Amino acid sequence: MASATSKRQSAKTQESGAFGSKREVQRYYVTDVTTLGDGSIMRETYRTDEKGNNKQKIQEVRVDKDGKQTKNEVTSIASSGEKTALKDPNSQLRQTIKKQTKDAGDVVQKNEADAANGELTDVGKKNQNILGGGSGNDASNDGGDGKPALDSGAAVSGTRDQFPNCRYPLDIGQLTMDVIKIDMFKYIPSGFSKKKFGANSSDTSGRNSPDRSSIGSVVLPIPGGISDQNKCDWGSSSATALDIAKANFATSAIFEGLQKGVKTGLDDVKKVFESQGAAGQAIGMAIAGQVSGVDGLLQRTTGNIFNPNMELLFKGPALRPFSFKFKLTPRSAEESREVIKIIRFFKQGMAPIRSEANLFLKSPHTFRLAYLHRGENGELHRGLNMFKEVALQGFGVNYTPNGNYATYSDGIPVAYEMSMTFTELEPIFNDDYPNDNDASIGF
Repeated sequence: MASATSKRQSAKTQESGAFGSKREVQRYYVTDVTTLGDGSIMRETYRTDEKGNNKQKIQEVRVDKDGKQTKNEVTSIASSGEKTALKDPNSQLRQTIKKQTKDAGDVVQKNEADAANGELTDVGKKNQNILGGGSGNDASNDGGDGKPALDSGAAVSGTRDQFPNCRYPLDIGQLTMDVIKIDMFKYIPSGFSKKKFGANSSDTSGRNSPDRSSIGSVVLPIPGGISDQNKCDWGSSSATALDIAKANFATSAIFEGLQKGVKTGLDDVKKVFESQGAAGQAIGMAIAGQVSGVDGLLQRTTGNIFNPNMELLFKGPALRPFSFKFKLTPRSAEESREVIKIIRFFKQGMAPIRSEANLFLKSPHTFRLAYLHRGENGELHRGLNMFKEVALQGFGVNYTPNGNYATYSDGIPVAYEMSMTFTELEPIFNDDYPNDNDASIGF
């Protein structure tokens, strides 16, 4: 049996703050890796202070000699932000633990009898990688049998999944002006519901979970020209007497049996022969036109057409787009750096993500927008619209919004103009509106 402890490293998690806000917290962690007598490996991750002391265990994981995970326990010491990060393979905390496990595991494995000439065995590498939270294939370039490993779908190294919390102007947090807050989130697909028909987008355990952590945010003054436009797709639809007759035949055949459907069809034909005058002639001509394939036979012979019974019918919902323009004029070197962070926040956040083997492209990060009354710690603005989660489909920067090129001594432009176009991921439904006795506009 052997054991080793990794070096202390820091990682950031998103913790809940006041009024449902999120704050970024940096803590320090170490990881112990121990091989046990039955050939299994144990990993224990601890939260520590800045010097690596006062260890508090937040997670214990065990993997047997065959690479099967037999235990994964998150302790009650772990914070809500740590628990969320431990579930996310792309979180900064998980990536830190993965590196610490490899570093400590290398020391342990090299001291074990199953290592040859100081090198790790393939099995040791694979089990160690699983212990750190990997798939078992990223410890080497193959799947353990010399064949190329299939793409696990994990994001390629260097993908950014933690962003800063930015503000413009810098002192907006001390002001009581109304603001717009834009939070970024890792994309979660809606999937299919196992309990209901259709998609799973309304499931509060996934995309709409109240415990979902933001990976960065931007707070800005509310710009001019804000608006929203709710739409539904309606379109005209026609159904002539012949169409209705065919529908009667089909519905009778489906719901009452083929024999009943045939009888319904024959009854309609009988009505044609029993009809007197223009109505019977028109129906007969229309049927003859369809049988013979002659277009417009009824109109050619009688000058009439069947009443189309036109009606406007609901076709489906529509997704709402939102456009914003923000002019940013930094007043200090510190504010210039903040403006650059904000522009980078949106540009990098909206970019698609490559998988490790470059086989897949993963969806970019998504955003949640909120108008807040009286500052970023204020409440949702009752007099303005709410938003569902959105995708950033367009982002542009004008580096000379004043019409001429001008920079400060450090080369930073004196002003920027950001334009962005968001579209909601889901349509708005009647039951989405808050049940607040009409005290707010809602969506």
